[in-house]
Amino acid sequence: MAYNRWAVTLVGQDALLIKMQNYSSQSEAVINQVLKESGGRLAVDKITNLIPISKEELRRGHRHAKSSKPLNVQYFNLGFRVRPKKKFEYIKYPDLGIGTSQYNQPQDFMQRGLQMAVDPITKALVQGFDELNRK
Repeated sequence: MAYNRWAVTLVGQDALLIKMQNYSSQSEAVINQVLKESGGRLAVDKITNLIPISKEELRRGHRHAKSSKPLNVQYFNLGFRVRPKKKFEYIKYPDLGIGTSQYNQPQDFMQRGLQMAVDPITKALVQGFDELNRK
């Protein structure tokens, strides 16, 4: 079974780090709330937009993962995990360059999509802290 694990680190996110320090006692709750409300959805949207569709699948008119909400989000404390639904496990092959995509260059769409979601998620987190300030 193929297994791929990676994480995104926040670099240059000074505004978020300052807000987290200012509201240290409430940071965990705010981060968990924002990730559940919008963070997971943002990541899934960015990843889904990058899922490749082969010319063969387009020609056959096959319903593809890209248009079928193929990803699940599992939330945990201060984070979330994005995985393909059981029916769409095949999308990991082009991402890892294995299976039917063996000998092809890995496309890394999951990692690239998550990386693209970092800035919008960070903005949502900063807004979450700003809303806390208004209360």
